[in-house]
Amino acid sequence: MRAVVLLLLTLGCEAEPVTPQTSDSGRGVAPFADALPLLDGVVVRDDARPPLPDVARFDDAGHVCRTGRVRGTVCAPNEAPIVGARVVATTQDCDGREISVVSESGPGGRFQLEGLAPGLTDIIVNAGQFILRASVEVIAGVTVSVSGNEKLCFAADATRLAVLGGDYDRIQEVLDGLELSYSLLCGDGHDDLPARRLLLDREALAELEVLFVNCGSGINLRATNEEIDLLVENLRWFVSRGGSLYASDLAADFVERAWPGRVQFSMMTPSPGAEPLCCVCGECPPECVAEDLGFNACGAPTTTLRACAGGAQVGGGEPRGRYPDATVAADFLRDALGDDTVELVFNLGGWVRIASVSADVDVLVHHEGEPMMVQFQPDPNGGRVAYTSFHNHAQATESMRRILEALVFRL
Repeated sequence: MRAVVLLLLTLGCEAEPVTPQTSDSGRGVAPFADALPLLDGVVVRDDARPPLPDVARFDDAGHVCRTGRVRGTVCAPNEAPIVGARVVATTQDCDGREISVVSESGPGGRFQLEGLAPGLTDIIVNAGQFILRASVEVIAGVTVSVSGNEKLCFAADATRLAVLGGDYDRIQEVLDGLELSYSLLCGDGHDDLPARRLLLDREALAELEVLFVNCGSGINLRATNEEIDLLVENLRWFVSRGGSLYASDLAADFVERAWPGRVQFSMMTPSPGAEPLCCVCGECPPECVAEDLGFNACGAPTTTLRACAGGAQVGGGEPRGRYPDATVAADFLRDALGDDTVELVFNLGGWVRIASVSADVDVLVHHEGEPMMVQFQPDPNGGRVAYTSFHNHAQATESMRRILEALVFRL
């Protein structure tokens, strides 16, 4: 019979001392040293396994296999907590076999790993495209923190981000608030050449992990010609190899063209059909330039291309739409927000509505069944695509900003 020793803490009196017993399991010497005396309330038995951190095992020589705990908080560079991060520790079980102990950060970004072997333990934290590595000294029978303040915060440059500028959105302000580093390709409806050049260059795209596309970037992928087809193919390639994409409002064509059928949008303007290459060129010949405007906001030369038939996309969203009780459907967003509803505000009309989504698209936020924030993974081993009808510039409420921050770490 396997030996079991139970040390009880009895109210009003001390527990009787217990003599350790050896096991007849024949398992050999337990690999963990009995670094500390057993604590009251610790169960000792010969078949202990993680994740029961207060359970230990006697071996044939009377040695005890004991484990410890690690706790901490996952956070952004600005120390804002991150919910839903995956935390993995590489450790050993009581027979010396290598195992992985997995946890997930909950409300407040807090996590706890249990059943860890004593000694230096490697920990990997993953939140979307963000990865952090750390080590902690585990002590048997004790809960230790991962650092002096229990925080594991991602570095500002933990992953490679790029933002395509736009007229009506500033997703970069969300990234600034999180204190994340990124590359900004200045652009808007009048100057989108920097963004076009990036999207036409696979080598440049391969250097990125997440691409953010602001509403009103000036790039209309609903038109068709040789260069637009290449842009769309490059977007698919970028996500299939593991990169992630975020687009808002009038950048709906990035999702519509690259992954048709996933998200159906309600657009007021028809697709313009074929366009001359001058309307979408990345390296434009002089005859394509209608006007030289000097320099853009980033100090780069800017020009206006000749007018094209396509024009800007326009949605059917009503002016100054306000939804005080939109439903937060995703668990990680509810945990990050601390609520199951969010107030969504639209300061202008013409925003793009989502008519419907396919079965493999996750609706993260909706209002009375109408999707407002969605996400999907086109390829099993690829990155994610996220889209929001709303954006942050000018009209964002505090709760809108918080769910956008949470989404950054799920891309």
